[in-house]
Amino acid sequence: MSDSLRNALRNVLMLIVFIVATVLVIIGQKSIGAAGLGLMLFGLAMLIGLLWFYNRKYK
Repeated sequence: MSDSLRNALRNVLMLIVFIVATVLVIIGQKSIGAAGLGLMLFGLAMLIGLLWFYNRKYK
């Protein structure tokens, strides 16, 4: 697999994870209770993990 294809697939995967995490936060914000809080926390954890993954090459 070439390097440019690998980078493109990684960027597409990161975009999909970002969209899923954002949707989880929005859905969790609309529902009241522990389930909504759990969804929001899971979405936030995904976003923080995505930021960590993106920023680890700039250490």
